[in-house]
Amino acid sequence: MSSLENALKIVALLSKERPVLRVGEVCREINLPKSSVSRLLKTLADHGMLERESRDMGYVAGKRALILADLYLANHTLLDLIDVSLDALIAEFQFAAYAAVLSGPDIVILRVKHGTYPLRLVQDVGKRMPAHTTSIGRALLARYSDDQVTALLKQRDATPSEIRDVLQEMTEVRTTGVAPTTSTIIPGISALGVGVQDPTRDEMLGFSISYPSSAADETVRAQMSHRIRQEAHTIGSRLKDPYWARRTVEVSAAPSKTQTNKASARERKNLAGV
Repeated sequence: MSSLENALKIVALLSKERPVLRVGEVCREINLPKSSVSRLLKTLADHGMLERESRDMGYVAGKRALILADLYLANHTLLDLIDVSLDALIAEFQFAAYAAVLSGPDIVILRVKHGTYPLRLVQDVGKRMPAHTTSIGRALLARYSDDQVTALLKQRDATPSEIRDVLQEMTEVRTTGVAPTTSTIIPGISALGVGVQDPTRDEMLGFSISYPSSAADETVRAQMSHRIRQEAHTIGSRLKDPYWARRTVEVSAAPSKTQTNKASARERKNLAGV
């Protein structure tokens, strides 16, 4: 059993930041002698969990690991993966979180998750909302061409000026991957939304974090934008989403609780946007 536990510890050392395992560093990480580590690495390689790096500098993930990853993803839908990300964002920032799907010119809410922040929610599961008025909707619309976006907005009788404003924002959203909205539906409420695609299932969903505008200063808003982009990148990379797979996102520390400002009593009575 100890050998199995040590082998699992070795596999757990693999990450994007450390894609190659070398005997010396593994010895230091799990506090085992070189002979034991060499034997375990060879055994893992013999069974396909690892393989020798092309320049013989160490061990990298093997084909068996890829098979296990495919099996994991086959049993976890895009919405399952988004659920995990929403929980992580709520744990960090305490605000409300949503997931939704694009349906014609609208979004349909699939998930509503309550944060610990005193903010009451009214956008129920199953509710339809004009996509261009929400952060999730704008993030999903950004995946389409300007002509396609224009056609969808016309279905909602959007005015020429509304269409022009949305198309101008699409350029920025396509660059950053994050769609911010402020008081588009409810005064005093802001949101940050992203979209993620699962090409193998031809499925695309969006998710957002929603917060009172006065409850987060510029620093916290930047941190939330970065974190929701990280979560979308993690999911998109796993699913080979063409948009996220070709991008890199830096790792940054989560903000401390003291960095989040308190909203006024009036703000706390407001309702959450999407």
